[in-house]
Amino acid sequence: MTGHSEQAWGKCPRVSRRQIGIGALGGAAFAAAGGFGMRRAAAATDIYWIGWQGYDECFHATDYITSNDITFNTTYINSNEEVITKLQAGGIGRYDVSTMYFGYVQIMAAAGLIDPIDEAKVEVLVEGTLIKEFLDKDALRYDGQLYGVPWTWGTLPCMYDPAATTPPARWKDLWNEEYKGKIVMIHDPLGNLYVWIPAITGNYSPNLTTHDQLKQTIDALIDLKKNHARAMAQSYGEAADMFARDEVVVSALGWEAMVGFAGEKGKVIDFEIPEEGTLMFMDCLIIPKDAPHPDIAYDLANICLSTAGQELLAANLGQAITNTAAIPLVAQANRDMYHYDDMSIISEKAHLYPMPPLESDGEHATFDEMLEEYERLLKA
Repeated sequence: MTGHSEQAWGKCPRVSRRQIGIGALGGAAFAAAGGFGMRRAAAATDIYWIGWQGYDECFHATDYITSNDITFNTTYINSNEEVITKLQAGGIGRYDVSTMYFGYVQIMAAAGLIDPIDEAKVEVLVEGTLIKEFLDKDALRYDGQLYGVPWTWGTLPCMYDPAATTPPARWKDLWNEEYKGKIVMIHDPLGNLYVWIPAITGNYSPNLTTHDQLKQTIDALIDLKKNHARAMAQSYGEAADMFARDEVVVSALGWEAMVGFAGEKGKVIDFEIPEEGTLMFMDCLIIPKDAPHPDIAYDLANICLSTAGQELLAANLGQAITNTAAIPLVAQANRDMYHYDDMSIISEKAHLYPMPPLESDGEHATFDEMLEEYERLLKA
């Protein structure tokens, strides 16, 4: 498993979905040293975190880091796969805490890259305030043990400029003449594949895709890129900037947080999930194997999952939260966007797909093969 994983993830293209600047730090709500039975760290303790830029702000939702004389060292990533490659390349025993897309959790657990979660040390699990639909996902467990705690989620809808156009009813409508030269595509391998395989082929289990379906999808995206789109942005933040500059009116992939990114630059954009549906992502907090300061890692995870940490995540990144106790505290705009009170509204059109197979079954494309085909799109 480990050897195959190194091959697959080593070739994976970089993704910059969340590598964007964020607004001023949100207000902290509670005393750091008091909550969750937190421990005083030793003087000048170095803690190492790896994950998306912006996510690290949640660890500062209280004064726990400063009051415990902790030096919080960040390693920003351009893809989820980069966490894996760094752990495989000497990161075991170095990193204390990280985040990861839920679909990779079982793979990392099987490869011995992360430790199981001690559920008694996670406050939202003890109190039962985590959104049940997410915690019930089998992909978070390996050999009966929990390895990832859901802490944020979102979907990949179609973004559009309501002052300039109406959103496409179907993803395939982007080939209509009205959008030609006004479309931004976004570099996100798994996102593009999981959104476009159902839209192009009618296969609504995109993790189990035949080689012909995969080729058909990439061929269609190459045509979209070469003959209809204005550009392929390297990140969701870059795509939002293109909307703000009135260079595009619609996206071939999106993220709800782009509403906030564009809004910071005075541009109003909106989103819609076309009838073929889209991908839902869910990012989890994980504890890397042999974390040098596990107790502090759990304290920091509890801060991120606390009402203060979740409020900050919603306010600064516009993301969805998982702690139900924080839902009444976030802005109404965030609650309206994510339909926390009726998750079925989102789940009807947005899906948490598992990962593609790592080993060939003779019928479906492996993760490696999907990434190789995606490279063909990038080079076109």
